[in-house]
Amino acid sequence: MLIVSRRVWPAIAGLIFGLLAALVLCSIAIAAPVTVKLRVEGSTKTLFEGEVTTQGEAFETESAKSPHPCNYAENGNAEGYTNGGNSSGTPTTALRDAALANGLAFNATWSTKYGDFLVTQVGPDADEEMEPYDSWGYAVNDTTAPVGGCQIALAPGSEVLWAYNYFNLKHLLSLTGPTSVDADTPLTVHVVDGQTGQPVEKASIGEVVDGVTTTIPGSPTTDAHGNATIVLAHAGTVALKATEPESVRSNALTVCVHNGNDGTCGTTIPECAAGTSSCEACPVDTSGCEGKIGKGLPAPLPLPDVARAGGVVDGHVYSRRGAPRILEGSIEVRFGGTLHEVRIALERHIHHRCFSLSGSRGALVRASCHPTHFFDVADTTSFSYLLPARLPAGRYVYDIEAVDDAGHVTKLADGVSHVVFYVK
Repeated sequence: MLIVSRRVWPAIAGLIFGLLAALVLCSIAIAAPVTVKLRVEGSTKTLFEGEVTTQGEAFETESAKSPHPCNYAENGNAEGYTNGGNSSGTPTTALRDAALANGLAFNATWSTKYGDFLVTQVGPDADEEMEPYDSWGYAVNDTTAPVGGCQIALAPGSEVLWAYNYFNLKHLLSLTGPTSVDADTPLTVHVVDGQTGQPVEKASIGEVVDGVTTTIPGSPTTDAHGNATIVLAHAGTVALKATEPESVRSNALTVCVHNGNDGTCGTTIPECAAGTSSCEACPVDTSGCEGKIGKGLPAPLPLPDVARAGGVVDGHVYSRRGAPRILEGSIEVRFGGTLHEVRIALERHIHHRCFSLSGSRGALVRASCHPTHFFDVADTTSFSYLLPARLPAGRYVYDIEAVDDAGHVTKLADGVSHVVFYVK
């Protein structure tokens, strides 16, 4: 029987209490990653627009030389954005994760006064110290935040906007309109201020290529009702944005442009007589059959054969400290093609045992080695997924596949969409 003296007991009790407190704090700090929609508008181009998976964490920057927390549980309360005090991904962690995943410079200073990071640089755009004091600001669900970027708990599907020169601009443009149109047919889009819902006049509509928005030649600006009618001449998928000198450029509106009933963008090629595969026996209405007489009808274009994994190097051996924290991926969509969903799988093999990353639990769980356990992460052509913790030692297999609306699934290709790496 162990006997503890009265003098020693208070010290032991204090130690036990401290350990219990630490366990409680750890339970608060650990939270499942959350996937949100993030848009980062730089001074001259859109730096990022897509989904990102993030969670609360502590990190350091070039300006903040030591780690500081960035999660709702530790950085404070914001009325209207609370989630009960639990740890959570925040606008700042989402921005940082997207920047790191896409090779963008990121810097922020730590403010002891506000208990928060102040973002000073994303990509090429850094805060200006001279008037008019161009700086980074953000909104959640089109609402300018009343607190710092580590003080809001994000919910799944939250729409986060970070913009350079944010506080010197009047409107947060929001663009809506049809998502498919026939080539050379007028298309009317609508532009409002996302904060107020009020129409924005004299906004231009442009096409986005590599983040740069170029106004469509000859297109009118929006009228007093926020409407503008444009014409898209070529078939394919086009991303449109609205711009206005005193506004943050809008979200991207993706429009699928088809040539009549060509089988793309949800259109259906006219059926021919039973038993034929050409348009020779089409009914009187032969729209869509021009140029196809005597030829087989074209099928809608599927996705390319292979999706592309990122964030890890095939065959590379990582240290525990240097192991990847972010999985990435990209998918090419041909003109007229569609993307329904993107799925990933991460498996760990160690001592003849297998563990699989669970999308619902946000953790590696014991699983059978076959089949591969995929879960949905996005429906966009690029994404980043933050792993819940540093990877333990083992052999890892990272797979990515994409599915189009017709159910076609991309193949796994060694070193491209099927990547093997090691953590020692």
